[in-house]
Amino acid sequence: MSDQLPQDYAAPDLPEHDPFELSEATIYHLAPELNFPFTTSFGSYKRRDTVLLALRTTDDLVALGEAPTLPDPAFDSEYVYGVIDVLQRFLLPMVRDQLGGTVAHYDDFWTTFKKIKGHHFAKSSFESAYWQLVMQQLEQPLVALWGGVQESVPAGFSLGAKTAEEIFQRAAAAVERGFGRIKVKIWPELDVAHVIGTLREKYPDVMLQVDANSAFDPRDPDHQRVLSSLDQFELLLIEQPFRHDDIFDHARFQAEHDLRTPITLDESIKTLEDARTAAEIWRMFGISDRLFLNIKPPRVGGYWQSVLIADLALQEHLECWVGGMLDMTPGKWMNITFASHPACRLPGDHMQPQPYYQQDIATPLPTLNPDSTITVPKTGMGCEIDWAAVEKMTVGKWIVKMR
Repeated sequence: MSDQLPQDYAAPDLPEHDPFELSEATIYHLAPELNFPFTTSFGSYKRRDTVLLALRTTDDLVALGEAPTLPDPAFDSEYVYGVIDVLQRFLLPMVRDQLGGTVAHYDDFWTTFKKIKGHHFAKSSFESAYWQLVMQQLEQPLVALWGGVQESVPAGFSLGAKTAEEIFQRAAAAVERGFGRIKVKIWPELDVAHVIGTLREKYPDVMLQVDANSAFDPRDPDHQRVLSSLDQFELLLIEQPFRHDDIFDHARFQAEHDLRTPITLDESIKTLEDARTAAEIWRMFGISDRLFLNIKPPRVGGYWQSVLIADLALQEHLECWVGGMLDMTPGKWMNITFASHPACRLPGDHMQPQPYYQQDIATPLPTLNPDSTITVPKTGMGCEIDWAAVEKMTVGKWIVKMR
């Protein structure tokens, strides 16, 4: 990355707006079926349980946020029923009882939520709905509120499959659709050298990266050999090979084994402070140019925290990109909008060769441009919620009065 910050970028300020007087909040548990199973090192999913949070104001503004965690605490300690419980038992009552159900500024609810340790996915569902309320009231697009500068963002395909043959088939479909980047989920039992070597030979001009989702042990000799061998394939990056809460061992392994392929931290980055710590550790080892960051807004508590991390990445000259959690369409569009931040220069996990879900809750879906990019919405959020589809797909629903 250039040593100069983009001349056309000015870090955004939190917006001023009229107070939002919330009348009620509705929690939805959805369980949409996937068009094909999604496999990672920690499991395979045929359906994608998720949590939506709708906020309604006394003047009838309505907004919808998502907490796109998993049904089990595998990727993160949060999970679907945990998110529902935290929203019902803590976060929403705190807004109602401590703030009187009125949100006059971002800092109102964010400062209140700090009393609850962790639970960033749950917090992000409220935060993303808040930004939609701001967007509606101020009649400003999200891209302007978050300091986005790119008119289109590079898109990649995240590939999770059980077997090498399935990986090859889905990779071929992605390349045929025009994706310029493919991310392959890997784990120790997979013949990584065969899979990645085959893909590299067949698609020499495609950006390849691998995602281990914490499946490897930095002290296991076999795991060390697998990871060290990846340099030969000229990968874009290796994502989160080690423990979900580790930063130091990732940097130590990269330095001690002289791994030239950059490491991206995903699960390890839950706060702005985590990102700052990672930058300092990589600098200590003298390998700052080999640290990338995957910013997943729900994982860090929402989009404003993501903006702050991206601003830090600019200051530290770190490459970063926007990861996904099989988000439903509104979340995809919000991620695409955030990815227009000037720090997010690498392709993000924004879409698949075919839709994730047999049925979604909003239209239109993101579409891929011929140059493997997605156009950033210039107005609004990029899609319209199909509330009938939300109700149809709901398997659990809870209403919380906010006044």
